[in-house]
Amino acid sequence: MGRAEKPVRDEIIVEYKGDYVHAQLHGKNNYNISLELWRRIMEMCKRYNCFKILGENYTTEELSTIDAFNHLKILEEVGLTLQYRIAWVNQVKETAGGVEFVETVVVKNRGLANGAVFATFEEAKRWLLGK
Repeated sequence: MGRAEKPVRDEIIVEYKGDYVHAQLHGKNNYNISLELWRRIMEMCKRYNCFKILGENYTTEELSTIDAFNHLKILEEVGLTLQYRIAWVNQVKETAGGVEFVETVVVKNRGLANGAVFATFEEAKRWLLGK
């Protein structure tokens, strides 16, 4: 089974992988779920003094425009700063628009996060780890 063929269930998985925190969001996606995801990511980052985050979306619904825009509030609330490096992959292309909007607003327009959205896990990991 390939990466994008994982079964879809509503779940947040956050794990420390030694040199980065790996996060996966499966199923639904909205403001509250995103807030919980980022709370768990930041908790893991702080626990392991880790500043590299690799995230993957396996979502069944696109993040709404307002929920995407409200990532400005989410990232401020959880304490994400520019010292964190974030690589994100949308594994379900049909639901990628919301996350791409987050990248545009938070990273490109406002410069509030050091990150990017990538087409593949391997590309994201290579960028994140500087390889």
